[in-house]
Amino acid sequence: MPTRKLKKPAEGSQKPVTADMVAWKKEFDEIPQEEHLAKLKALGLDDSELEEFKEMEEGAPVEDEIMQEGPLGKEEEPAKKKTVKKKAVKKK
Repeated sequence: MPTRKLKKPAEGSQKPVTADMVAWKKEFDEIPQEEHLAKLKALGLDDSELEEFKEMEEGAPVEDEIMQEGPLGKEEEPAKKKTVKKKAVKKK
């Protein structure tokens, strides 16, 4: 019996919000940060990863967001050279 191939969702698409997700989000928001960090440490995260989590929860300082172009934390890619193709001239 052939099985149907599963279709992957498009990259970056969001899953539909379910009642379980809403309940989890509510529970997550009610947990104090110290308790959450303790649970993450029990899962095996080290101190540098915990500091990174704290920074993500607090968000970036407003001054840093204003002074920088584009999203924070991403390296700028070098500017790509634009190539111009010349049209070929047909000889008669």
